[in-house]
Amino acid sequence: MHPLTDATAGQANVRLLNTIPYDAVTIGNNEGTTLTKGALQKLYATFSGDVICANLTDDLGTFQPFVIYERGTEKVAVIALTVIFAQFYELLQWETTDPFVALEAVLPQLPSDVSAIVLMSHLGLPVDEQLAEQFPQLTVILGSHTHHLLQAGKLINGVLLGACGRYGEYIGEVTLNIVGRTVIHKEAQVHLVATLAASPADHLQTEAFFNEGKQLLNQTVAILDAPLSYSWYEESPLSQYVNEIVCEATGADSFLVNAGIYLTALPQGRVTRFDMHQCLPHPLNPFMLHLTGNQLLFLARQIREKATDLRDHPLKGYGFRGQIFGQVLLPRISYDTNDFVLWDNKPLKRDKIYKIVTTDTFIFSPLFRVIRELSFSLESDLFIRNLVEQKLTNETRDYDVND
Repeated sequence: MHPLTDATAGQANVRLLNTIPYDAVTIGNNEGTTLTKGALQKLYATFSGDVICANLTDDLGTFQPFVIYERGTEKVAVIALTVIFAQFYELLQWETTDPFVALEAVLPQLPSDVSAIVLMSHLGLPVDEQLAEQFPQLTVILGSHTHHLLQAGKLINGVLLGACGRYGEYIGEVTLNIVGRTVIHKEAQVHLVATLAASPADHLQTEAFFNEGKQLLNQTVAILDAPLSYSWYEESPLSQYVNEIVCEATGADSFLVNAGIYLTALPQGRVTRFDMHQCLPHPLNPFMLHLTGNQLLFLARQIREKATDLRDHPLKGYGFRGQIFGQVLLPRISYDTNDFVLWDNKPLKRDKIYKIVTTDTFIFSPLFRVIRELSFSLESDLFIRNLVEQKLTNETRDYDVND
């Protein structure tokens, strides 16, 4: 997450959208699963265009299911659908609908004289392909979520699919030739951003955005007597400290996390919100799992089996913004010389319930089978980073008072 995005709760991004300006946006799982319901409802309050999503709804009507745009004599309908993490959205009290069901309901509501139907999809290419097969009345699907790149688009059942990769490396362009309310030709292409001319002012503006965010985050969180170092390959003073904080804040027995989330150490002396952001830039939520001793045993064995392969894996997404996955950390779990799983150096109690707090990365990614079979609860509306900030601030305040 960019420091200016974090410092302004996304409002700087909305200002940029207005500057361009965009006609319409939809939401992805990044906003949907990392913002509280209230924060997401307010995110686009100052947006000059339309916020569209047909399968995520609330009693405020935050999102429109579709919008009709008129360009000259032509009318273009724009619909939007987003990927649904049902359990998570239910925790946040959003009403969700299967995207196929939602689209089936919206299409009959469109005026009969629209020339084209554009679907903004945050569902991923495989689902987009299924939608094209099932709904040939769609003109174009503008795809995202799975970060596929379709350099010249992809035509399925007469529906043109467009997708322009990830990290902002490409800009997509779709051209529709409409005659008499009939699309007689459509094509898609992408433009590699690295080949586009950039002025010195562009680079200065990019630097200015970063510096503005850094300045806004220049607020003291704590004064540390000693640095908290980190490691991607083993427990570290920083990971041990964060484990204690997260477990205390949530009432968990242990914190399951990948060491790759720690991107910098926390320095000795003054620590700011910017330092915290650089250390933990990820929008990661604390989720609680309740596992029996048997389930925890299976999880520990799966971790043991996959740990080496995962350690240097360049994971992207699922709330993770680091470089490599790193060592899987699950404090209090260990293995004896015969590879038996231990808890606090003693055998697990098979019928006991263990409370393990973890992050989006482990909840939503297909890493460990046993986790996918469990229900979970959201333990705080604060990110992991914010929980640590809060604890550091309180400790520093107590220290100042007592000192």
